[in-house]
Amino acid sequence: MTADEFSDLLERHGSNIAEWPSPLRNEAHSYARVSDQGRQLLAASIAFDALLADSTDVPTPLRLRARILKRIAANESPVWWTWITDAMWRPALLAILPLVLGFVLGDMTSQLDSDSTDATMFLAFEDLENFAELNESTAADD
Repeated sequence: MTADEFSDLLERHGSNIAEWPSPLRNEAHSYARVSDQGRQLLAASIAFDALLADSTDVPTPLRLRARILKRIAANESPVWWTWITDAMWRPALLAILPLVLGFVLGDMTSQLDSDSTDATMFLAFEDLENFAELNESTAADD
């Protein structure tokens, strides 16, 4: 194993050689033991991993934490909201929402098609008048 290969494997798999794939693990251990450059690369990788691990721990200011917790404790929902969101009402509200949406959309489309609806009703009643005249004429013929 060369220094470039070892460096590439360190970047790919991390500094914990025990977590590497098994075919590479033994070879990496032996290279890190034998080679000075391998030990230096491994030490640099371990130091870099430690820096990354330390950077994830961000301390929270105590006053900020207390202020957030105080705001959460003081935030009370209105009584009507608590009543509506009770566990028994949630499924009913979820079932009613599509129904209300359907009514609203249906009402909107009926206002848009009022001219064609009037024409359709006129044609339907025109045919009904013709049908009534036809029935009267056949009744008179009998």
